[in-house]
Amino acid sequence: MNELDLCFTLELAEGLAFANPFVNQRTLLEQKVIDHFGQTKKRNPRFVKIDKHFDQVLYWFSRAEDSLLAGSSEILKSDKWSKRKSALAYFCLFHEMLPELDSLCFGRESSGARTRSVFRFLEKGIQKRKKIIENDANSLWKSPAHLFACFYQLRRSYLYVSSGIRGQSRPIQDLRSRVWQSIFTRDMLSYQQWMHEVVGRFPTIILGPSGSGKEVVADAIARSRFIPYDEKKGEFSAKPDLVFHPVHLSSLSETLLESELFGHKEGSFTGAIRDHKGVFQTAGKHGSVFLDEIGEVPEAVQVKLLRILQSGEFQPIGAEQKSFFQGKVIAATHRNLNERMHSGKMREDFFYRLCGDQIKTVSLREILDDSPKEMNVFISFISQKLFGKKGGEELRPRISTVLADSLPEDYPWPGNFRELEQAVRNVVVTGQYHPPKSLSQNQGISNDYEHSTLSMDQWISIYANQAYENFGSYREAAKRIGVDQRTLKKWVLEERGSTSYSGK
Repeated sequence: MNELDLCFTLELAEGLAFANPFVNQRTLLEQKVIDHFGQTKKRNPRFVKIDKHFDQVLYWFSRAEDSLLAGSSEILKSDKWSKRKSALAYFCLFHEMLPELDSLCFGRESSGARTRSVFRFLEKGIQKRKKIIENDANSLWKSPAHLFACFYQLRRSYLYVSSGIRGQSRPIQDLRSRVWQSIFTRDMLSYQQWMHEVVGRFPTIILGPSGSGKEVVADAIARSRFIPYDEKKGEFSAKPDLVFHPVHLSSLSETLLESELFGHKEGSFTGAIRDHKGVFQTAGKHGSVFLDEIGEVPEAVQVKLLRILQSGEFQPIGAEQKSFFQGKVIAATHRNLNERMHSGKMREDFFYRLCGDQIKTVSLREILDDSPKEMNVFISFISQKLFGKKGGEELRPRISTVLADSLPEDYPWPGNFRELEQAVRNVVVTGQYHPPKSLSQNQGISNDYEHSTLSMDQWISIYANQAYENFGSYREAAKRIGVDQRTLKKWVLEERGSTSYSGK
């Protein structure tokens, strides 16, 4: 490769190596490479096939790296090019390792022997590129074990984010980009060099309507956190499939909630017949605790959670000694937290501790307004999740046709993805889907009653479900209508079972 082309490639190397893969800027940089060199059908066999577009980028970058290794340019030996040459080596080595890294992700072939084998592959790759990186002060190259952990996180994060958050609409692309930024920040190189430990513990709050995939986002973030590689043991310090710990706050009474979160000692309250470790005790340093419906937490629990967010300190019920949580807290709610703070239902200090990193999910209706064809993507994904690839592909056209015939084009999908999944189940079982009407959608209760054949028990269940929808949690809804929380939950589940309503 001539010197002019080498300089051009190096100018783009850092931007491509450390760019957010889900932003348009990354695509523009890739296109810039192809526009400069022109289209080619050639590809370097060192790299696994990705797609025709990106394979060309890899081909030209590998050509540039080979030229540097051959020492073909005296000008590029100056120190001012060191950082860019290092970025080029990083980019090429990472993509050369994709098959090896994939063998470690999602628990496939992730034995100690396999992990050590992949690490040796990385060490050989570093040694091969010694001539390119020897003048770079980049700390990533000084510790192969740390670079290995960075590459493992990078590949793991891409797989979890892209597979968990499906679709190509603009709202979905923006969501993937924002989740990636939550994991790596806007400066991925600095994150990998020295920010990963601290940023990895930053609390994250996920806001969005019920059923819009907040737990899916939380799961992707939790499994994408940095996990160190222990070179002596030949293994990573945690397994990604064991680091996500969800707690659905609204389904627990206050005492049980505190026990579930912080643990308790034997005899600390009625029914505490043995010691119990809470999720903050069992999650571990690399674990993430997901607190769903954080807006419904009683103030007494908010105070204890605030202490964890400030210092990691907590105390199990009935215990004398303090414990410390070193992992990450991810919270979620469909509530307007500003309103709850101003109404006194959420402490101001707790609110500001939670809201440093906010992610907003989008409704299914917003996605379909941008790209109606996304419906087929989601139906296919749900069908394959339920029935496997072959069964899902066979069912998808039938389900799509039934839903298109049963619902208006502008149907709001109030239950979002959760409702869509239940609609798919309905179509599979009954061949049809009729969305339920809430009381607020009708002309009035007198009209409902006049044309209704519902029993008193069914009316009670409908009323309980509407209270749950209005107030957002079993605890708050039961308190407002003056019944026991367990009774209200029973009524709600009865009503949902009879109508296949899906919502939270």
